[in-house]
Amino acid sequence: MLTLLVFILILSVLVLVHELGHFISARKMGVRVEEFGFGIPPRLWGRKFGDTVYSINAFPFGGFVKVAGEDAGEIVDQADPGAFFNKSPYKRLLILVSGVLMNVTLAISIFYVFFAVNNFKTSSLPLLYDYNFKYGQTLKNSTVIFGFEEGSVAKEAGVRPGESIYAVDGKRVFNVYDVRYQIKDKSGQQITLQLLDTRRLSASTRDVNVVPTADVSGNGYLGVALATSVVLDYGSSAFNRLTSGFQHALNILDYSTTTFSQLVGSSVAQKSVEPVSAGVSGPVGIFAIVGVILDYKGTDALLGILDFIAILSLSLAFVNILPLPALDGGRIAFVLYEIVTRRKPSQKFETSVHKWGMAFLIGLTVLITAKDVVNLF
Repeated sequence: MLTLLVFILILSVLVLVHELGHFISARKMGVRVEEFGFGIPPRLWGRKFGDTVYSINAFPFGGFVKVAGEDAGEIVDQADPGAFFNKSPYKRLLILVSGVLMNVTLAISIFYVFFAVNNFKTSSLPLLYDYNFKYGQTLKNSTVIFGFEEGSVAKEAGVRPGESIYAVDGKRVFNVYDVRYQIKDKSGQQITLQLLDTRRLSASTRDVNVVPTADVSGNGYLGVALATSVVLDYGSSAFNRLTSGFQHALNILDYSTTTFSQLVGSSVAQKSVEPVSAGVSGPVGIFAIVGVILDYKGTDALLGILDFIAILSLSLAFVNILPLPALDGGRIAFVLYEIVTRRKPSQKFETSVHKWGMAFLIGLTVLITAKDVVNLF
């Protein structure tokens, strides 16, 4: 129950902050906001103040802002001065981008709180692809367990994903080659793995006894897949500490952009959306991650949730600014077209693009959710 409540709270905060950006900028630009709602309709309660209905809706996931005339086809009075469609393209651009800016601001603010408590070091960040972060000192860990082979003796012994092999029989290991070297002559013999839980902020280790099996060459074999994670340190100077929230946000956004382009490239090469769907998580995946973080309890859980909210907020900003139909970025693309060409795009064409774009996004969300459900069970 606690996981569900925290999950709902996280999504609600992220979406409401985003919509609050649209709401504030719309009001400042003289656009009439017809409704500012908490949750997803049907409406349970609503009261009108001025031109805006403030509502509470049945499904407590985020919220929404209904702006007058955001879709030109909905305008009854084409001369309505309070309609979004009748504002200058620059005002519309500011309204559209304000939700993303609010999510970025939220993320940066949370990062500063996190760094103040955690000595200006990040939590462990998994690397899906090779990448060099531009800001901060990078501390790499190349022995993080992210998966198991079928019948893995390490998994049967209780080794968990997210743990790093710190030492084998007391001998420090730094990469996959060190691990292989330490166990190659140990098939059938009990060894002790010293494991570091990279998902915890505190450096906690535990020992697990494992008996490696033999691979086809007779060498010791654990049946684990190792990956690299990094911790970024922004505490090297007063300037880095002062700008740590901004630096980390830029690092995460650039890494997200690079990773997303790699995933899209893989999807194009394979002519399948599987790489994209496998590389991202939907609501079910987020729910599972929240549960894992809360299992740590105490300070680790609190800071873990804060860090997760900040990264999700940046992810929401990143996805929304992409020039995809039905998202803020897709609508921004049409406004930029209007600014460059000084011609409004076809109303019918724009509406059609957003409609089919929404259908595609719903289909992709279903695919990602199905993948998350399979992984969960």
